[in-house]
Amino acid sequence: MSAASRSDLGVKLAGRAEYGVDAELPGMLWAALVPSPVAHGRLRRVDLGPARALPGVVAVGADDLATLLPRGAGDAERPIFPAGEVAYRHQPLAAVAAPTLAEARRAAAVVRVEVEPGPALIDLETAFPDWPGPDGARSPHVIAHVHARHGDVEGAFRTAEHVVEETYRTSSVHQVALEPHACVATVRGDRWTVRTTTQSPFGVREDLSLLLGVPESSVVVEGTWVGGGFGGKGASLLEPYALLLARAAGRPVRLALDYREEFELGRTTLPAVIRVATAVRDRRIVGRRVRLLLDVGASLPGRDFATGYSIGFLLGPYVTPTFEVEGYGIRTNKPPFGPHRAPFAPQCAFVAESHIEEVARVVGVDPVRFRAEHLWREGATTPLGQPVGPFGLAAALERADALARRWRSEAPAGHGVGVGLGFWSTSTGAGGEARLVLSATELRVEQGERGIGSGSVLRGLVAVAERALGLPADRIRIEYLSTAEAPFDSGVYGSRTVGALGRAIVEASDAVRADLAGRMAVAVADVSLAVEGEEIVVHAPGVRRTVRSLLRPDEASRGIVATGRHFAKPNAIDERRVVTGSFYPYTDFTGAAHVAEVSVDRETGAVRVERYAAFQDVGVAVDPATARAQVEGGIAMGLGIALTEEALWSADGRLLNPHLLDYRIPTLGEVPVPEVTFVEGFLGAGPFGAKGLGEPPIIPVPAAVAAAVRDASGAHVTELPLSAERVARTLKLL
Repeated sequence: MSAASRSDLGVKLAGRAEYGVDAELPGMLWAALVPSPVAHGRLRRVDLGPARALPGVVAVGADDLATLLPRGAGDAERPIFPAGEVAYRHQPLAAVAAPTLAEARRAAAVVRVEVEPGPALIDLETAFPDWPGPDGARSPHVIAHVHARHGDVEGAFRTAEHVVEETYRTSSVHQVALEPHACVATVRGDRWTVRTTTQSPFGVREDLSLLLGVPESSVVVEGTWVGGGFGGKGASLLEPYALLLARAAGRPVRLALDYREEFELGRTTLPAVIRVATAVRDRRIVGRRVRLLLDVGASLPGRDFATGYSIGFLLGPYVTPTFEVEGYGIRTNKPPFGPHRAPFAPQCAFVAESHIEEVARVVGVDPVRFRAEHLWREGATTPLGQPVGPFGLAAALERADALARRWRSEAPAGHGVGVGLGFWSTSTGAGGEARLVLSATELRVEQGERGIGSGSVLRGLVAVAERALGLPADRIRIEYLSTAEAPFDSGVYGSRTVGALGRAIVEASDAVRADLAGRMAVAVADVSLAVEGEEIVVHAPGVRRTVRSLLRPDEASRGIVATGRHFAKPNAIDERRVVTGSFYPYTDFTGAAHVAEVSVDRETGAVRVERYAAFQDVGVAVDPATARAQVEGGIAMGLGIALTEEALWSADGRLLNPHLLDYRIPTLGEVPVPEVTFVEGFLGAGPFGAKGLGEPPIIPVPAAVAAAVRDASGAHVTELPLSAERVARTLKLL
């Protein structure tokens, strides 16, 4: 890939890219947070006097909000500072700013905090050692409850030839972005401005408007370069504190976490306990029952998205004639949990695939064949009654099975080969707009989203514009604007960037063609663009005009402007199957079949991945090099979820491994170079039939590794990660 094909390469290679942790403004102060010393308790006093007595220190707490914010401002469900009850350890109780970072940290340390400790709920199974009874939803620990069913579930289980019941557990996993959260804020008059490392500038703007009680039109968010997001930078975190300090100080304020703080305050993914049962008759699944306890940390009432969205993935991409699913979101005294690349879907796939493999073994059918016989195909119906669109998972499984058989025939003793499936629904329907500006020498794509390292913005959107208008990549430039200037977009998340913004770029490209055709008095279909020397030239049969010659006087300094929008209508589920809560329909259907070969040390239980392959349903690969990189990155991250990554919490709510010495991500030597094969032709909702690819590659990884571990050793491990200790215990080596 040439340097011209990605406009960030030059600035990054030269070290000139400004990330959130680099952002500085003249005269700014440095900020620090005052953390809660306990996980749960009654807040008695926060005395900022000692901090304010230090030279140059500005401090704000709950008592200052009335003077800093409009009357009645704030979100009652999400207080910026707690006024009564502390909900988790390190919850910000106040914020301070000083001329240097060292002085800010000293000021934070002298703030006097008095908290009356209370009992802390850390392990969700402490609250519900058994499944919640009929009154479970009324428990103060429950903040979300979803329940759906279809058909005669009791009858299916009563008449089944086989019933397989299992319990699985998953752990919280950190995003481990290279760059921690950071921002710099200024307040001038009624304009609240923040430069921040974020996946969603407009989402942060909306969030800040609610938290601060000011109109969205008064909030300006400018994204910096983002040193990795993976879902952890999709909402506001530090920005409210920096803005409040900037308002109080009358000066810019910078607030950034160090890496230990990033672990302690960052939004890790959700641990869970899952109980799953399957009824089989005549070698066919006739009924399923899934029960989910989801630890959401100190999240707030009404936030049932994760519970309702996750539970559909626990049934897997399999035809299920009768089912019952029920899930509870459980509030615990840990930091609020949040999304992590394909939120909770790798864990769901691990459960669904490990269980379906166990069912196949009990029934006496080859696990891959059993999957294939039940797999969704286009035109099938999901358990919640939604028709399945173009879906390449069956084709991917067929190819994965062939490779797995070959690898198994080649594998030495102590090695095993496993297959795992995963599916995903991209967020292509989430709203987005893009503005194209065609000048005499280049095409600019004006928008507010910063790339998060994947290339979806800088390369993916450029590739769409290349195909839509026929211009080379070195004449297409991404221009970042703040939320005050950029067209609206929902954010870089949900594998939606190329899908949604790409569709908007295609629409804008069509508008550019139509505009040019009108100026040249030719048919739109006859218009083509090319580069000749330094100029962009428009061709039509018998006509050749430079863009420069087509510009009106008022366009000479800017160019021809066109805007495209993509706001898809939501798909629908059969609401008659919903008993309680909200379940979310899938926008698009994409999936993958992965193959893993592992070796298992029969003395220690240690697992090593020897070979790995992915067959990925992509619809159409708009830019194959970037798509391949996405798959490779997803596999590497998925191996961490599968084998090593686990946030460990003490009984009093302390994170025990808030650093990269004890929180183990895979090293380069532990990630084999994967074989990546695209399964194309099953067209998706994105431009030209593309499907989102940011998240799907991570989903099957823990499932494939677990199947390979079982094949190698016989260990059927039902907890993530599959650490050496867990494998050894399953093998009764410990």
